[in-house]
Amino acid sequence: MEWMLQVVDEIDDVVGALRLYSLGLAAEIGLVLAAGLGIGAICVAIAAGAEVPLICAAASVLSSAAALKIHGSRLQTSR
Repeated sequence: MEWMLQVVDEIDDVVGALRLYSLGLAAEIGLVLAAGLGIGAICVAIAAGAEVPLICAAASVLSSAAALKIHGSRLQTSR
């Protein structure tokens, strides 16, 4: 009976590790997409001759993605 509980516990550990890995991967992909969207929006806004508030909004998306990436890298190195 005890070995069955040990097996279930190990399976639970593997599932938990995979879940955390996929969450981190999704976050990294999301940051890259947000940065790409910000850069693309700035380029399109400048090419279309958009007004300054639209360009600033696109720049804020890009800077938010950069800030999140910097914050994430600082958390990893502090451990």
